[in-house]
Amino acid sequence: MSRRGLCLALAIVVPTFLAACAEAQASAASAAAPPQGVSAEPTAPAERRSSPAQGTTPDRNASPRRDPAGAPRPDDLLDVRAFIPDLVLDLRYATADNFLGEAVYPPDARCFLRRAVAERLARVADRLRAEDGTRLRVFDCYRPLSVQRKMWAIFPRPGYVASPKVGSVHNRGAAVDLTLAAPDGTALPMPTDFDTFDERAWHAYGGGSEAQRRNRDRLRAAMRAEGFRTIRKEWWHYEAPDRNAYPVLDRSFEELQAEAR
Repeated sequence: MSRRGLCLALAIVVPTFLAACAEAQASAASAAAPPQGVSAEPTAPAERRSSPAQGTTPDRNASPRRDPAGAPRPDDLLDVRAFIPDLVLDLRYATADNFLGEAVYPPDARCFLRRAVAERLARVADRLRAEDGTRLRVFDCYRPLSVQRKMWAIFPRPGYVASPKVGSVHNRGAAVDLTLAAPDGTALPMPTDFDTFDERAWHAYGGGSEAQRRNRDRLRAAMRAEGFRTIRKEWWHYEAPDRNAYPVLDRSFEELQAEAR
């Protein structure tokens, strides 16, 4: 076929072919269209297509799943005796037997700590109890910031009392002052009493009796095994490793205890 004849053949065939394709596409679109008056909806992704169990109605206003009803959050302040029922309370700031010389907590004050800190302390109590019945005896736990201001006014000595401008770890509910107790609750001998502000209260102090040093070191080992941190000058003071994650608070014991009822 000559070049002229080929061009004439293509001029006839190609338009016919294109017209046939356009007609086929129109027919397919017409078949896929919904009936008149019915609007089409996009198909939901597979993970959204699951149906509720038979006999139930989906609640479109339901809140996201949370902890079991009533379960406190890790940062809540809770009564530690809910975690350690045999905890011995010797809260010195609820009495005049402290360096202030007067009670600054109500007489029925309890030991409150952040939930995560209380759970950590409960593991310490479980460990000691399982060994020989030894119990924990607490001197101080959460402390309102208003009390911190009073302490600072009486004894403004950094290293022993935190400035209320920054707050104490006790004000965050993440520190506990404590000692060891016999199974009957009697305090075991330690190198000093609580709130002794001299080198005898230091962890490195080598004086005192062998029994006093052994008890101090045993308490330290048990607390560190659960992640608590020490401070150099107070054998009784321990802090949670995440202490700075909690804000300083000035909530009264009356308020906390009313919530705990």
